[in-house]
Amino acid sequence: MDTLELVLRRVTLRELRLLQAVARSGSILKAASEIGLTQPALSKSIRELEATFGVRLFDRNNRGVSVTPQGEILLRRATGVFEELRQAVDELQSLADAARGELRLGGTPAVCAGLLPHAIGAVRSNRPGFRFHVAELDSGKLASEVAGRSVDFGIGREHVEGSGGDLTFERLFDDHLFIVAGAQHPLASRRSVSLEETGLHPWVLPSANGAVTAQLEAQFRLQGLSLPDPAVTTMSMLVRSELVATHSFLTVMYGSILRFGNFPASFRVLPIDLPSGIPVGMFRVRGRTLAPSTEVFMQTLRDVIRPMQSLRAKHLRGKSL
Repeated sequence: MDTLELVLRRVTLRELRLLQAVARSGSILKAASEIGLTQPALSKSIRELEATFGVRLFDRNNRGVSVTPQGEILLRRATGVFEELRQAVDELQSLADAARGELRLGGTPAVCAGLLPHAIGAVRSNRPGFRFHVAELDSGKLASEVAGRSVDFGIGREHVEGSGGDLTFERLFDDHLFIVAGAQHPLASRRSVSLEETGLHPWVLPSANGAVTAQLEAQFRLQGLSLPDPAVTTMSMLVRSELVATHSFLTVMYGSILRFGNFPASFRVLPIDLPSGIPVGMFRVRGRTLAPSTEVFMQTLRDVIRPMQSLRAKHLRGKSL
């Protein structure tokens, strides 16, 4: 049997504690008195520890004992062992404490633009001890990051890769698209607008291959219409917002962004309700136990999204965006 295997079998945390006690007091008699052992029992434990490691840990003299260079090495490492255990206890207690915790979250760009910051603010108003690490990811990457446990759970639209395997998807709501104009746009103050009329005005849209444009195109097809050819295509939310706010452009935004995000007061939602939305929910690893703090945040998220279930254009038109 090699030395490491012998040490792992014979040495206990109690013996390392005794080693620390003797080194701290400089006397086996004094250490025995402090920890409630007899001197012979403590001396025997130290001799057995020295025999296991095959080195002398203490030099004995008339004034007591002094630590040898070999003993210093073991004491230093023993201190490290107890420090690691202390940190493990702290982390376990923190994990079990729903009043504090460290959460690693992933969200799609649309979620990160409104819903997720709103939910973080809501939970921290009651639990300021929470700490968050947020990653903005597209829906496909989000599912893979959750599966790889790089994040505790993800929030975004349902994705084919996230519908089975090691992941579960909890559907929270359907995020609908709404057509947005600037306050000075000819359609902005109208009480009634048809989808066909919007095609007579310039549009700024995300890329043609993106989920937003595909969803909008489907809405136009349902009414026997063709999607207007956009005057500008850009993935930049800032560019889209600026063009809508300062020029006569139309665009679409998800209801969660309009409901929870922070956008110019000059935005106006047109009175058009597009019937279908994309399923948005939470991804998590199947069967994985999450920290109580994570469960608290997930419940806060469920509470926050309740208004989204019945969100309509009339609600957003009455909201100062």
